[in-house]
Amino acid sequence: MRPRLILVSDPHIPHRLEGLAQRMGEARFAERLEKEKQLIQQLGHGQGRGIFSLENYIDFYGVVRCCLQLTGLWSRAVRNYLDIHVEANEVFLERLPAAFDGFRILHLSDLHADLHPQFVASVKRAISSVEYDLVVVTGDFRTCTFGDHTGATEASIELLGELSAPCYAILGNHDFMIKVPSLEAAGIRFLLNESVALKRGDAVLHLVGIDDPNFYKTHDFDHALTGVPEADCKILLSHAPQTYREAARRGIDLQLSGHTHGGQICLPSGIVVVHDRSAPRHLLAGPWREGAMQGYTSRGTGGSGLPVRLNCPAEVTLHTLRSE
Repeated sequence: MRPRLILVSDPHIPHRLEGLAQRMGEARFAERLEKEKQLIQQLGHGQGRGIFSLENYIDFYGVVRCCLQLTGLWSRAVRNYLDIHVEANEVFLERLPAAFDGFRILHLSDLHADLHPQFVASVKRAISSVEYDLVVVTGDFRTCTFGDHTGATEASIELLGELSAPCYAILGNHDFMIKVPSLEAAGIRFLLNESVALKRGDAVLHLVGIDDPNFYKTHDFDHALTGVPEADCKILLSHAPQTYREAARRGIDLQLSGHTHGGQICLPSGIVVVHDRSAPRHLLAGPWREGAMQGYTSRGTGGSGLPVRLNCPAEVTLHTLRSE
């Protein structure tokens, strides 16, 4: 079935996106829309890197599905996909204001929310007893990289629209700009090369969000950090961890990322079998450090291509910030 060409067929889109250009930076905004248009015209081909470029030529996910079914692992892999773990990560930040000591950030990533009908219920069940002060989503709300986003947007709103804390998000390489107005109307605020000052009394913690650095490459640190004091504590949302070096140079204290899925299908020891080579292996999952900056890469809350996981649990992460 030919995908619905949302970007070029909806006459109301320019008006709906009008206010986003200034927020993101007009040059980066234009670059992203042009790449989205090209992706539609190519019917979704061209995002794969490394071994994932094979999906442009063969039914990559069909081959994976067949292998899992032939080895009897399919049912187990689907059960693993729906068994979402809550990971606890305590982070000590030297510049964190004392007022934010104990501040809890619930981190979701790579929802691909339209991939399985039981996904939203599984996430809700996983976080039902978790207490948090803020929610962040580090991109990739839908499964496909092109076509109609309606199913994923509706599922994302069902999942995130009733959370008990403010929710901030960034776009990933699977996301189109057109979904932003609908999600923001549901209370999910996007950071499009932007920052927001979180306040507790007179204390301030800056949350900075950049656009996708992986496929679109429309991230802009200069724009995102406008007005953010250099000496203040800063948390960065970056869809892919590959920005780690520049983020460290820019004085970011903590970077939160996703994109890698932790490999999604790993060896029994948890060793990643394949990845897109966008970042070194030590950045593919869990906590890491680059100089003075700390980082964390989520294994992802959902799954890419197929609703399966092996030796790589899906996760939501509760980051608890501590002041040194």
